[in-house]
Amino acid sequence: MTVFSKTMPVLNKLIANKDGNFGILTAILIPVTIATAGVALEMTNAMQTKAGLQSAVDAATLAAATAFMHENENLSPEQASKKAQEFITDEVSKLLAPDATDEQKKKQKEELMKSSSVTAKVDESVSGKNFQITANMSYGMQLNPLISLISSKTVTIGVTSTAVSSINKGSPLSMYLVLDRSGSMSFKTDTIDKSKSSCANYTESNWGQSESKVTSSPCYINKIASLKTAVSYLVDTLNKADYSYVKNGSPESKLVRTGAIGYSDTTYSAQAVNWGTTKANDYVKAIPAYPTGGTNAYTALNNAYTALRKSTATEATAHKGNGSTSFERYIVFMTDGEMSSTTIDTNVRTMCQTIKNDGIKIFSVAFMAPTKGKSLLQTCASSAENYYAPENMEEIVEAFGEIARKMNDETSRLTN
Repeated sequence: MTVFSKTMPVLNKLIANKDGNFGILTAILIPVTIATAGVALEMTNAMQTKAGLQSAVDAATLAAATAFMHENENLSPEQASKKAQEFITDEVSKLLAPDATDEQKKKQKEELMKSSSVTAKVDESVSGKNFQITANMSYGMQLNPLISLISSKTVTIGVTSTAVSSINKGSPLSMYLVLDRSGSMSFKTDTIDKSKSSCANYTESNWGQSESKVTSSPCYINKIASLKTAVSYLVDTLNKADYSYVKNGSPESKLVRTGAIGYSDTTYSAQAVNWGTTKANDYVKAIPAYPTGGTNAYTALNNAYTALRKSTATEATAHKGNGSTSFERYIVFMTDGEMSSTTIDTNVRTMCQTIKNDGIKIFSVAFMAPTKGKSLLQTCASSAENYYAPENMEEIVEAFGEIARKMNDETSRLTN
């Protein structure tokens, strides 16, 4: 008998023996099971990451479409696309890692710039303009090292977002500015006037003193000067969006009519509603550099209401004469304080409700105002989106610009 013939029965017996198979199979399957579970977990993480990336890119693209509508209208499509890409990647980087260090954010932004593409497109006609931004962005998500045994080390997550900002040029409207010119509007803001070395810097504590006693350096722009700048920005924005606007024309516009009135605790003469924006803007520019007086907006609001209400046919007749059978009516109500008494506050609230009941839309601006002033203007605004509470010159200018854009029926929306 050979050695081979002697060993065969032993081998057959060993193969037939199933003792210990469970242990062997378990040893083989445990890593596979763990890896499979890990893949499932990582896929869940990937889906969550993609949802977060999509949300971040959507928000950034929408913001870019809105901003670029006005700030980059003279750029070529290539220039606008490059600038939009920088803007979007910066915003996405902030949204994805709000607590990251500056160095980490910089590195992430560089990676996003490499893996993203942004295109900008402008479609413009006589009646309107569309600014479209499309962003494609991918993100390489690192996987658990164990997953690399059965999969790759990273998974690429890609998202696409398209946003369009539209403005309807030539929206017929009548607008009345109701603006605070009380003593507190003489108080300084925190914005330095670099054109002057010194000036009268009034505050609540030194109000009433002569200009010579409160003159100091640096010179700070006061509230009334900030308001004048904001109104100029508002009318410039309206003019740019008005295809019928003709500077120094007669009429200056065939679509936009504006009026204005300033108030303290004294009733001032108003600038009646006229075609265009120049007369209303000139009226505001003529308000004294250091106004005085208390705060009572009731008469001024009533004046604006009387001019714009439905039962006063003047505005409807004027617009109809230029071919507009319908138009929007707006009041921009601004104060930096609170009414001089509780009775006046109550009367103003009642007047605001009367105005809104008539279909007139109110934009309210509480400029560096105290709590009671903010409460009043929140109540007066036609909606939460129509209420603004700027705390410095830059914010009030932006608020008035946004008001003008809303009047012009500008919209921004995602299309993906």
